Amino acid sequence: MRLSKFNAALAAILLLFALSCKKGGFDGGTGYLTVSLGMGDPSEITVKSPEAPAEDMVFSLSIVGEDGVHSYSVADHRTLATEPLAVAAGRYTVTATSGNDSAAAWGAPYYSGSTTILVKPEQKATANITCTLANTMVTVEFVDPIPELFQDYRVTIDNGNGEALVFAKSNGTVGNTAYFAVTGSLSYELSMVNSDGATYHNGPNIVDGVQANQHYHFKFSMADESSATGGFTLTIIVDETVEYREYQLKMNFDANGRPVTTTDFPLTNVITVIEGSTESHKATFLAERGIASLILHHSDAGLIAVGLPQWTDFVSTQGIADLTSLGIGCSVVDWGSTEAEIDFTNFISRLPIGDYSFSTTVIDLQNAYNSINYNLSVISPIDAQAVSAKAWAEFAMLKGRWFAASMPAGVRIQYKKTSESTWHETSASDYVVYDNAAKTVYAEVYGLSPNTDYVFRTVSNKDEDTGEIAFRTGSALTIPNMSFDNWYKDGSAWIPNASSSNYVWDSANPGTANIAGNPTTPEESDVVSGKAARLTALVAYGQLAAGNIYTGKFGAVAGLGAKLKWGYAFSSKPIALRGWMKYAPATINKTKAPYTSLSGQTDQCSIKMYLTDWSAQYDISTSDKQFLPEDDPSIIAAGALYSNASNSGYVQFTIPFEYRDLQRTPSYIVIMASSCRYADYFTGGEGSTLLVDEFELIYDPADLTEAERQVVGYRE
Repeated sequence: MRLSKFNAALAAILLLFALSCKKGGFDGGTGYLTVSLGMGDPSEITVKSPEAPAEDMVFSLSIVGEDGVHSYSVADHRTLATEPLAVAAGRYTVTATSGNDSAAAWGAPYYSGSTTILVKPEQKATANITCTLANTMVTVEFVDPIPELFQDYRVTIDNGNGEALVFAKSNGTVGNTAYFAVTGSLSYELSMVNSDGATYHNGPNIVDGVQANQHYHFKFSMADESSATGGFTLTIIVDETVEYREYQLKMNFDANGRPVTTTDFPLTNVITVIEGSTESHKATFLAERGIASLILHHSDAGLIAVGLPQWTDFVSTQGIADLTSLGIGCSVVDWGSTEAEIDFTNFISRLPIGDYSFSTTVIDLQNAYNSINYNLSVISPIDAQAVSAKAWAEFAMLKGRWFAASMPAGVRIQYKKTSESTWHETSASDYVVYDNAAKTVYAEVYGLSPNTDYVFRTVSNKDEDTGEIAFRTGSALTIPNMSFDNWYKDGSAWIPNASSSNYVWDSANPGTANIAGNPTTPEESDVVSGKAARLTALVAYGQLAAGNIYTGKFGAVAGLGAKLKWGYAFSSKPIALRGWMKYAPATINKTKAPYTSLSGQTDQCSIKMYLTDWSAQYDISTSDKQFLPEDDPSIIAAGALYSNASNSGYVQFTIPFEYRDLQRTPSYIVIMASSCRYADYFTGGEGSTLLVDEFELIYDPADLTEAERQVVGYRE
């Protein structure tokens, strides 16, 4: 008795354009491949018809030449009925498949077949392929009166590939058909619950010799046993070979004598233990009919992390030494013994704070068993605890946690300078978030002092002695002359620094002063305070020279442009740039590729900044179009402002630094402003004027809106 077969007649009708093909090689010639797929005689289907009628099944084709070069594929064999496939003459292996070759799945047969053909020039070649089931079919049956006597029963089938399927009464899968990838064996594990609620177990057991194109039918029926002992007969029918294998599965249904587990601690839904407690936690196992297996098992990530094996059977010598080293007290249990004990006391006392789950199962010699789940919560002796601190220059991100199921009253974060005696509470202006699911409190404490040592703790109304975590804030460096009050002249060129010995800022003036004058000049009347920088776009010899200012140094005139060195040595991590600006844009009348289309539009100004980890200043060459790419990996954080709005007076701006990497520390900072956004490409409006004044670097998130804090992205 065999599974159904599908005869795939692959007719290769070859109309050749070449003159010859020698010895089956690929010397030349072209043909056309068409496929006719038919179903075998329905009388041959003795077990189960396919999941889909043959006429509805789709086969994919793989056509591979023996030269390893010529190969073709067809997703749907039906397309060749009207559009034959052109192939080179030669010898091919043709494989037809239908379905997915998955490890294990419900109702997913996988059919496969192949053959080899020689396609000759000017001849018709037909490849006949018989496709058979390439995986193993499995079905399960429970014969009356089992469905009446048991409230639940299930069989777990596994082929060893890590994907098991469960045929269970409770979820209605007993009557389903499953398909498994062929590994040579199947394992089955039986669990049953009778009307009294008693649970019985058998397995896992191994069936060897499993092949493709076989149907394994697991049939469970009541054996002829007394009501006291009960029992089943498992008949495995292998339809491919008409082979019947019968197994006696004896189970004792007597309510008396079932295995029992007792503990010297309360078995509540959650077993709460204080961290480090040496309170006794022992479990005793009794089995009148003798112990066949005593298993400790789990899938808990926390227990895996501390080294606890996921499966240990104490009726064995394997793995016992590993458990002993973890503090679990238990000797090897003799097969058939009636009593055993596992002492978890030392093991639990070593567990870190957290929630854990594991189980024990004792099975007697007649397959009755008792299984206990232990849900363990190891808590701190205190209500709350400090967890971590991440500090910037003028703020810190502090995290604490609590341990009870619900948040204790008054959980909060307190902090102070190490040198202070008084603790400070978080305020309404700080950012504080409570996460009940994670049992954590997160606070961003603003207004801290740079380069200062602090400590923080997490407390509740019950306790304050919870331990402290120390942290130190970072530096809050500034840049000289951010007010633009200091200027000096180098020949005819205005330089925005106090002197040549403290060179921080520069502009295009050194290259244009002797030709067209100074695009960047000190402003003494139209200011916010002191002096300001006036950036005006000029034209010299038909070329746009925008007013600009930047941290760095002018190098030299190069062609129609200039060579610059960008950057000022800097190692702090500000979160924004704030300042004042006033803009009077002109109409763009000077353009260069690629911005010629902007002619006639209103000009834009730009203010940009970067934090980088360069080892030296960055070389810019405007004539060679050598600029800093916006995606350069050296950029740690960046920000920009562009505007074409005309201002009647000064307006304040804030540009957040958008951090791309929170771990690296900067070595340089670039701040630049230009009266024409596209001045690097000599595009802008003659006369566009930008006034900038009183720049400052921001380090405290209290000075930003929540939207601006989100842009900075300092919350990991």
